[in-house]
Amino acid sequence: MSARPRRFVLFVLAALVVFMVPVLGSMGFAGTTPAERVPIAVRATQIRPGSTAEGRVIHAGITVRNIYALDLSEQSFMAEGWYWLSWDDAVQAILVRYGIKPDQIIEFANEIEPAQYRSVEILSDSTDSVANAGHSVYVKFSGKFYIGSVAQRQAPFDHQHLQLDMEIRPTTLAAGADRVELVPVSVDKLPIAGEFASVSGYSLSKTAWQRLSLTYVEPVAGVDGVTSVVNRYSRVTADLTYSPDHLTVFLKWLLPLVAVMGVVILAPSIDGALGDVRLAIPSAALLTLVVLHDGYKSNFPPTPYMTYLDKIYTYSYVVCFAIFMLFLVGTNAHVAAAEGRRHVVTRRVNRLDLVVQSSAVVGFVVVALVGWFR
Repeated sequence: MSARPRRFVLFVLAALVVFMVPVLGSMGFAGTTPAERVPIAVRATQIRPGSTAEGRVIHAGITVRNIYALDLSEQSFMAEGWYWLSWDDAVQAILVRYGIKPDQIIEFANEIEPAQYRSVEILSDSTDSVANAGHSVYVKFSGKFYIGSVAQRQAPFDHQHLQLDMEIRPTTLAAGADRVELVPVSVDKLPIAGEFASVSGYSLSKTAWQRLSLTYVEPVAGVDGVTSVVNRYSRVTADLTYSPDHLTVFLKWLLPLVAVMGVVILAPSIDGALGDVRLAIPSAALLTLVVLHDGYKSNFPPTPYMTYLDKIYTYSYVVCFAIFMLFLVGTNAHVAAAEGRRHVVTRRVNRLDLVVQSSAVVGFVVVALVGWFR
């Protein structure tokens, strides 16, 4: 390699190192600082399945008839269906004492934009999800709901959990001797998934209930500027687990990437004497990768970590840059060579091209496997 290309390569590598220092620092490789402890207004404790309720009980069930308008980038979906609540005379006496109507017993804790999307209708149909409960309410609902956590570690192959959080609403039902606990009716008795609970591109693989006890930090009556942990609210969560269709995911997200990188990796097979043609390929591929990667990221919310597909795209950028540098050095060496030695330089460049091609393919396999299993 002549002195000029060598200096250019060293300059580019030095620029990359300077650029990566703040990036590595933000990832924790260049030192860490103690994270601030941010006060949280609620503390959740999960209740193991089969645990006995501590207070008075309201049995809950839900059927999600339809799930639609799923938007992972906005972390939201819309759902409609029915829910049931059943309770005994002791709970009914508490409701009467505080003037709590049946449709005021629970709220959907992860509901968003209720003024625009909420619809609640008490139906006249009688229901008795629990034998001899004595009192019940049957409600048709629809609304927009928040997805607390979009799984992306192995995106776009992750299972996604869509949840509806039913939580005791009035404070009077969460405090003291009148505290009421929600207990879900088993999925075997009242299935959660309804007729149209499927989501395009996913298959519904599991439904289940979760029980939580939430301790909120709320204002203390009569004491200005003072807050205290005063009440424990009962919550039951209907959890619908969706599995991605692997063929759909491959055709949508991986096939375009494979096609672009296939062209890039095959580009060194072009004879080293055709420098202009070779140099244009990785440059065009880099622009295409940026567009594809941006299109993928726009379908998911930001994450503080690299997803599975992020790792593959990152490696693809490195391969494109490495092959561009290979073509740059090879073209300059071919032009600088004497007329009688150009065929020798061409053979050396072609041998180096084969080494880079093989290394790139092996690297893709390693990145794909390590990224998946880690």
